[in-house]
Amino acid sequence: MVEVRLFHYHEGNTFLHRMHPLSKIMILLVLSFFLTGSSLVRTVVVAVVLSGVACTIRLPITGYGRELRFFFVMAMIIGSARAMGGASLVDVLEAVLGFATIVVMGILFADSTAPDDVARAVGALLSHIPKVPGYRIGATIELTLATIPLLFDAAWQISIARKARGESVWHHPMRRIVAYTSTVFALLLERAEILEAALQSRLYDPDAKRAGKRLGMIDMLSVGSTIVGVLTLGLFT
Repeated sequence: MVEVRLFHYHEGNTFLHRMHPLSKIMILLVLSFFLTGSSLVRTVVVAVVLSGVACTIRLPITGYGRELRFFFVMAMIIGSARAMGGASLVDVLEAVLGFATIVVMGILFADSTAPDDVARAVGALLSHIPKVPGYRIGATIELTLATIPLLFDAAWQISIARKARGESVWHHPMRRIVAYTSTVFALLLERAEILEAALQSRLYDPDAKRAGKRLGMIDMLSVGSTIVGVLTLGLFT
């Protein structure tokens, strides 16, 4: 069965894998908010820092290969739309680089964070709020995160199968896009049913209490350094 590596969790013992999921979510929110409407210099600095993190944990960016083509095409569409709208070259580069940076942040989070850990962290946090089904919400997030790789797997598998049959990209393109999309969602629903059956066979209970992961020194240092870095960069750029 064809399976892609993009947006899949990969086990590891790096500092990013050891961080608490809520700390990584906090950092993602801070950086995403900071990148909104930021200058090209700020975007470049964030991109360089994230590239350093990717190299530190040995993120297999080159191993993703063709899986990144979709995001490359999206980046080109964003840049072309900005250019046709009369934006300057700096604005075009800022938009393209900002999009690429957000994609890298998503890959870093997905590669180093298991959906089960996210469910435990969110469930343990929300369970302290009265009348809030924290663990059920965490289980919903877990299943949602688990569905994203299924979507990429299905799309990649259908694409490989169509190429193996020698289908032309330019032969009835609209009809091909509709058929491709419907086939992907049909395969995705089939795999979702298999996942549902597997969960039922294990007597999966979304309201079951799960042991949460504790925050450590690495979480405090990472979140603190991110906030300080963002504030410093905002003041001097």
